[in-house]
Amino acid sequence: MDTIPQFVGEKVFDTGINLPTAMGRVPFALRSEMGEAIANALLESGCANRIYKLTGSECYSFDNVAATLTDLSGKEVDYTPTEKSTFEAQMKERSVPEIMIERVTGFLTDIKNGQEEEVSSDLENLLGRKPTSLREGLKALFNL
Repeated sequence: MDTIPQFVGEKVFDTGINLPTAMGRVPFALRSEMGEAIANALLESGCANRIYKLTGSECYSFDNVAATLTDLSGKEVDYTPTEKSTFEAQMKERSVPEIMIERVTGFLTDIKNGQEEEVSSDLENLLGRKPTSLREGLKALFNL
């Protein structure tokens, strides 16, 4: 979840969200909660050779992110799915290195294709509580 501000840009309340993710969804989670869960896992006996999938407990699209930012800020934030080529061209205009363009668009394409939709209860179990919701996470990340 902590990367959402980087993906949507600092002018999100003026420009909206323009990403090539279509209606792909992600189970966003806060980095701080992932760190807490990792620490808890390391304190557990029997965590050796165990694989954890640390995800939020619900999946959200960037349309959901836009709607939540609208609700929290009172400013209309629209999500507009863009073409990958358009997004890449915009990144090139901002002098983003080619390797970063490939990595970012690759990840966004994975989201679009549903490859980031898997939800696991591991984070919740290791925290002993539900992970922070998208609403509460965005409220904190955007100081709303």
